[in-house]
Amino acid sequence: MVKKAVSFIFLIITLYLQPLAFALDDSSGAQGQGFATNYDVVYDVDEAGLTTVTERVTMRNLTSQYFASQFKLTIGATQISDVKAQDNGGAMETSVAQNGSSSVLAAKLNQQVVGLDKTFSFSLQFKSKDFAEKSGKVWDVRAPKIATSSNLESYNLTIAVPASFGEPTLISPTPKSQTVSANKIFLTFEKSQLQYSGVSASFGSNQLFDFDLAYHLQNTNLVPVLTNIALPPDTAYQDIMFQRLEPRPINITVDDDGNYLAWYRLNRGQKLDVSVIGSAKLYTRSKVSSPILPESLRKKYTQGDRYWEKDSPQIQIKLKDILGPNPPTTPLEKVKLIYRFVVNDLKYDSSRLKDNIDLGKTGVDRLGAVTALNNPNSAVCMEFTDLFIALVRAAGIPARELNGYAYTQNTLLRPLSLTKDILHSWPEYWDDKKGWIMVDPTWENTTGGVDYFNKLDLNHFTFAIKGSSSSTPVPAGSYKYSGFDSKDVKVTLSENDFLGKPQINVSIDPGNVVLAGFPSKVKIKVTNVGNAFFPAATLKVAGNRVVVVDGENQALGGIPAFGSADFEFNLRTKSLFDSYSDTISVLVGGQKFTKDIVIKPFFLFKTIPVVIIAVIVSMILVYILVLTGHFYKARKK
Repeated sequence: MVKKAVSFIFLIITLYLQPLAFALDDSSGAQGQGFATNYDVVYDVDEAGLTTVTERVTMRNLTSQYFASQFKLTIGATQISDVKAQDNGGAMETSVAQNGSSSVLAAKLNQQVVGLDKTFSFSLQFKSKDFAEKSGKVWDVRAPKIATSSNLESYNLTIAVPASFGEPTLISPTPKSQTVSANKIFLTFEKSQLQYSGVSASFGSNQLFDFDLAYHLQNTNLVPVLTNIALPPDTAYQDIMFQRLEPRPINITVDDDGNYLAWYRLNRGQKLDVSVIGSAKLYTRSKVSSPILPESLRKKYTQGDRYWEKDSPQIQIKLKDILGPNPPTTPLEKVKLIYRFVVNDLKYDSSRLKDNIDLGKTGVDRLGAVTALNNPNSAVCMEFTDLFIALVRAAGIPARELNGYAYTQNTLLRPLSLTKDILHSWPEYWDDKKGWIMVDPTWENTTGGVDYFNKLDLNHFTFAIKGSSSSTPVPAGSYKYSGFDSKDVKVTLSENDFLGKPQINVSIDPGNVVLAGFPSKVKIKVTNVGNAFFPAATLKVAGNRVVVVDGENQALGGIPAFGSADFEFNLRTKSLFDSYSDTISVLVGGQKFTKDIVIKPFFLFKTIPVVIIAVIVSMILVYILVLTGHFYKARKK
């Protein structure tokens, strides 16, 4: 029998940054029907972060009609070197071509094996700096997911990292095994773990950043205005320490979303430059042990908004399509399906950034969820975030948007697109057991399936939280004078750890004298004069003899650095004739603050005699007038 041999370029596996289209009809047919494949892949990371990737591939012919002449690998990496390939016939001819944010490696097979169940093996090896990255104190090691194939029989992945990186603090998915040998940590994974997402491993429990932010405020109104700026907030995954805030605001408050809003009063036509300098510490795990989301916020975080059109018929129809005829019952499974849809359906469009820069714009026009759904090939991080939030809220699950700084050493793989100050946008959703969980569908899309769902890295530094509104507050880097495009965000990695120190000061103002028997008030002002957030506490106000109404166990919400909270309490005495000295005590945060006060009887109060005399004189005058009236009437009779 003469066997028919059709030569074609055979795509074994595709690890990609963006969805790729191949005009190779024979290859897709051969991949699905022509060959069964088995892989043993090793990612060997050295002390400098250079990764040597070795792929050992065994192929078994499922038909007598085809043979493979070339192996092609498309991988989410831009820094590829030292490409080598070998089969039983010796060294194979190789080539590398960059295709946008990915690289295409090709190796020509020396042998063409024809025949049913015939097998052949070869290996491909290359080096790249794109799979391991040191950011400050943290090493992040990542491997993209595997491409789907009906005849992929096995895929075994081993990641080897130097023991000097330290113990891994987070690994997703959980490795099949973890061993240490010859100063190396070995993590192994298998096919079932890598079909939906790649591997993400972090070595280091926290990350440190120093920041220097500038805000430019201007009042173009004809009257004075009260305005605010959003400062980087403390969240479940980050701590903030402020070293300087100039000029000092009127106050710093915390909104429902957890943003720190610094308030300033601007006169007509006034310009004001605000400088904020500080440090941030990011954590791999949430600091909140028992998360609670009040029902009022749960309702708010499942509502629609301008860019989160969750009630749109298109969003509702798409959600039903995503969840399928038998939708999952748990919120986590619903979120997973939505996340996978957003990652796989949208395509990152870097040309939108370039077009705006060429036009001199400082930001990118925001499209919103519905437009992103209808135009999936023209998305940046805002569209990935908006579509995710709209779909998750439509499923009845709370979700919010985070804006901030995302550290990246390769903007092709991990792009930033929010403003010209190189900011990023990513979402988070609520889990009743774990609290807020951050994810990044944009970077999972652009890295070709690196897992940013089960574990987010330590490179996402939050500047602002948008939950109550899809538009406000805007993050640092967005406060600019009209017509001026300044560089206002400076963030650098730091090796210097810090310990934030909140410090409470309490002022007590009872007025000059408390008048016995008459309504009196005492004003309490609690100010955080430290450099870090003061957590929520209980405020207790009491006097030795004077009664402070409702002074027991008043709730004091958290106070940001340089912020304050005001309280007012009524005072009562036992009688009109009390006369004594007393002390008002305020207990808060384990500290006690006191203020001496004087209680005087009403008749000794300096204005009281005058009042009494005036009353007596008035009564006499009234009596005289009434008496005169009676005499006048009697004489007329």
